Amino acid sequence: MIDTHAHVDTRPYEDFEEMALAGVTDVLTLAHDPMRMSSSVVFKDHFERLFWERERVEKNGIRLHVCLGLHPRVRPDDPEHCLELLESYLQRKDRRVVALGETGLETGSPFEANLLERQLELAIKYRLPIIIHTPRSSKAAITRQALEMLSTYSIDRKRVVVDHADGGTVKSILDRGYNAGLTIQPSKLTPSQAAEIVRQYDATMLVLNTDASSNPTDVLGVPRTVHLLKLNKAGDDRIRLVSEENAKRIFGLG
Repeated sequence: MIDTHAHVDTRPYEDFEEMALAGVTDVLTLAHDPMRMSSSVVFKDHFERLFWERERVEKNGIRLHVCLGLHPRVRPDDPEHCLELLESYLQRKDRRVVALGETGLETGSPFEANLLERQLELAIKYRLPIIIHTPRSSKAAITRQALEMLSTYSIDRKRVVVDHADGGTVKSILDRGYNAGLTIQPSKLTPSQAAEIVRQYDATMLVLNTDASSNPTDVLGVPRTVHLLKLNKAGDDRIRLVSEENAKRIFGLG
């Protein structure tokens, strides 16, 4: 099983052992806003921390894959320098970045939209997948805005994940040809809600994650959902797609 969206820098060591025991083999850790992201100096420390986390996670036999981006909630004083820093990491040979993220929209402000546009350009330039954040509040409206923005770019839709989808947004995401990320977390989807979405929609375009962070988190959200799918006889092929194969395809994981 692959958890396609987590923030491992916020989680204790014991979580990774628990995830490994439940059958999680790979985790994607994403850049986010663990503190006030005031400048490119803070971003550099944050990006480096994500690579350093490999040692903690991989001691439990889980492969950790790093994604870098500027979260829509950040408001650095030097956004241009932050974007330059991000691009410099995408060029480095000693730091493998598997996707750009997380980016996206929180309120849909012009500042957020500009950051998203710039990062879409980077994803295209470096041929990277991109993970698009959608918020808890005004999710349907903000998701529509993000989808409209995405539609103006010549980007490989099969390598875009519009994340934190729910029952009200998943159809519009899939209908436009993008992958939808289902976040199993106490304030987002329950395992049963995620399993129902998997049952109803195209399993070739869905991935599972926990968005494990400092917010209320169930680090076993992905295994719990897979367990429910098995109990509901969803089919081995469908389960493999949403819990492993789609993530391998989107992010180029071996």
